[in-house]
Amino acid sequence: MTDQISVDSVKNNPDVLALRARAIQSLTLAIELFNRPHDCARSEAVLMMFHHSFEMLLKSLIVEHTGTAIDEERGYSYGFDMCLRLAEEELAILQKDHRRFLSMLDNLRDCATHYYQEISESILYIFAQGSVSLFNELIRTATGKGLLDFLPGRVLPVSAIPPQQIGRVLDDEFKKLHELLRQPDTNKQHAMAMLRPLMAFKIGGEDQHRRMTTAELEVAIENLNAADSWHMVFPEIAKIEFVSGGDGIAVGFKVVKEMSGAMPVRVIKPGEAIDAQGVIIEREINLNDKFNLGAFQLAKHLGITEPRARAMVNFYSIKQDPEFYREIPMGLSVYHRYSKKALDYLRGKLSTVEECWQKHRSSLSEKRKQV
Repeated sequence: MTDQISVDSVKNNPDVLALRARAIQSLTLAIELFNRPHDCARSEAVLMMFHHSFEMLLKSLIVEHTGTAIDEERGYSYGFDMCLRLAEEELAILQKDHRRFLSMLDNLRDCATHYYQEISESILYIFAQGSVSLFNELIRTATGKGLLDFLPGRVLPVSAIPPQQIGRVLDDEFKKLHELLRQPDTNKQHAMAMLRPLMAFKIGGEDQHRRMTTAELEVAIENLNAADSWHMVFPEIAKIEFVSGGDGIAVGFKVVKEMSGAMPVRVIKPGEAIDAQGVIIEREINLNDKFNLGAFQLAKHLGITEPRARAMVNFYSIKQDPEFYREIPMGLSVYHRYSKKALDYLRGKLSTVEECWQKHRSSLSEKRKQV
């Protein structure tokens, strides 16, 4: 963590004060919405306001350190993704566990804002309580004061049925989803709505911040329907634990991976004997985690057009390497997906993109002449 920011320097920066005030206001409103006595848009509003409170708080810290949170070339303020990256990697304001929690919250908020999901009261409480705890820690870093200096002690998320352990909560949630999938007349969209909050634990717990894709959800639904236990489909979620601690205002949640008591999980290689408990066979389970880029996404990450990306794929025979490319069937459709390893390989060949493009065009011209 960075050193505590000088209070005097903050007083001289009205942008920092304004951002911080809005962060506290959004947090207060999120708590108020969580405790409201009816459910009209409650979960969506809670997630949006907690998310907004962290975006404003992170921007106040970024402005304090760098002088701006505006992308001058584009004319927009930094998005949440940029705030997380700067806060964790460049300014060291966020610890990795903090970023993981906020990535989970970001995925929940993204679904709540742009689509829909079914989030249980237990999971909503976990993120409400965890948000208050993390905000308390970050505001103390920024100002030297905790939330109790800004809000009355009674202003906390209140739940009639607070969850005891995150593992038990996830067991219950996956059990409900599994029972739904077993029904002959199951609505697939309903199942995906139930899965989205659970996928947030997986995506947010990764080492790099990103958002879930529809393809990932579809693959996960098929794998859950075929598997006996959700631990086999999502071993990475099984290895996440929220460890409690705190200083009075809230229970402080810390995302811990690779727990000592977690089920040992590894992917066996083709031909290797299956003789260990907790082994996952490399089949279509979690295949979409590794091959999670379509042609458009591949081109976007490379910073080139999609036709040029396809030209590079053809030139370097990317589709011939099973570590680079897979065709993933889902229902009646087949998705053409590339791995991060393919992305890294092509990044190293970007200097040849125009050469690949010209050879691709020449090849097309030859084919047209033959026709």
